[in-house]
Amino acid sequence: MPSALARGLSREAVIELSHHKSEPAWMLERRLQAWETYQALPAPVGHRADLGILRTLANFHFEDIAPFVAHTGASLNGVVRPLLDLDATSGCLTYHNSHVVATRLDPELARRGVLFMDLDQAVRAYPDLVQHYFMTECVTPSAGKYAAMHGAFWSSGVFLYVPRGVTIETPIVAQFLLDAASSGSFPHTLIVVESGATLRYMEQLNSNLPTGSAALFNSVIEVILKEGAVAEFNSAQMFGPEVTSVSLKRSRPYQDARMLWVQIDLGSRLTFADLGSFLKSNGSQTNFVGVFYADQQQMYQLHTLSSHQALSTTSDVFFKGVLNDRARVAFNGMIRIWPQGQKTNAYLQDHTLHLSDECRSESVPGLEIEANDVHASHGATSGQIDAEQLFYLMARGIPEEEARRMIVQGFYEPVLEQIPLEQLRAAVRRAIIHRMALGIGLTAEEEQAWHETTDRWQIEGVDEMAVTISD
Repeated sequence: MPSALARGLSREAVIELSHHKSEPAWMLERRLQAWETYQALPAPVGHRADLGILRTLANFHFEDIAPFVAHTGASLNGVVRPLLDLDATSGCLTYHNSHVVATRLDPELARRGVLFMDLDQAVRAYPDLVQHYFMTECVTPSAGKYAAMHGAFWSSGVFLYVPRGVTIETPIVAQFLLDAASSGSFPHTLIVVESGATLRYMEQLNSNLPTGSAALFNSVIEVILKEGAVAEFNSAQMFGPEVTSVSLKRSRPYQDARMLWVQIDLGSRLTFADLGSFLKSNGSQTNFVGVFYADQQQMYQLHTLSSHQALSTTSDVFFKGVLNDRARVAFNGMIRIWPQGQKTNAYLQDHTLHLSDECRSESVPGLEIEANDVHASHGATSGQIDAEQLFYLMARGIPEEEARRMIVQGFYEPVLEQIPLEQLRAAVRRAIIHRMALGIGLTAEEEQAWHETTDRWQIEGVDEMAVTISD
């Protein structure tokens, strides 16, 4: 296959991509149907477009990107710093631009029937499984213009199948790296967790692009959990400022299944992240945990959807984020309870802390309730650091910038505590401290002192003071 397809999105490019991959006819047909949907659908501009985030995304120069860029053969050692100890994981897949370059799975899990591979490979090796689940149950091209674009140009990605009753407690990890300018990356993740099985999974997104270049990352994640299954999906988006990131994530938990989404957004120039769950089976449950940090001129559009369509379903959405400089964030969360969603228990909360007078945020939590026996509520807050909190710390001899850092960490801590992976929690803490240190021009030694203080807090429990101050 060539190292890259010609730039631009077209019907001919869809056909060329499918032919180069030697795909079966049914996949080409689905791609072409998605292309027709993409052509027909308008780009979303949002109900409250004054922040301009979705309009900026709609004006992205899609005609300038190459929809497929293969691995160049360059070594990736040292380019991506894994957030987890990969040697202690159950498996790892490394993804470079539009190509999977390495896959590893614990032999014992493979012996028990776990499938973990490049999705291109799965299309050929397990066509019945892929054809049954791929963009049929969780996400369809009609979900939106960018979902349809993905359906037409998806390339490679992850296929993970966990058989009935198998438990995977140690995470399976996927790493994604973009380093090709003017490129489009369209990875698709398809996860099926059979009845009574348990899965812990994590994806890490990084880029290493030339300054001033541009790249598009357009991903779709589908997670199907059969009866009584449990799945945890952790996502750490740490792209550089050259990347525009679009993601659509959906889960479909069956009866008594439980889904946990952990969404970390720290990078990219512009992010459009849509996260949701269809609770169509009795007793199903979904929790959403979100952390974001944006500075300079970053723009985030974050959506959540809890769709309750069965008896005794549960959802909980908990997002917290910090803005600095001229960053913009729009959060739209929806709890939708259908007439058949009696006995629903749902809650949604989003909290944003501003560190400058120029950043802007909008939080629009929503309820649509068509059942009469439910517990559902939502709330959102935003504002600056409290001057009294800052004075309280400074009066005890703490320098102002360190006091602000303590308050920010205390603000985040309640949501970080909801992240089950200890290594991920620690990595997010360090990443946030690093961003704050860069923002005020600390030296490497001064930043390290901040890290050491935080590490000591975690050991001694001193950070309870910061949590109390921020609440």
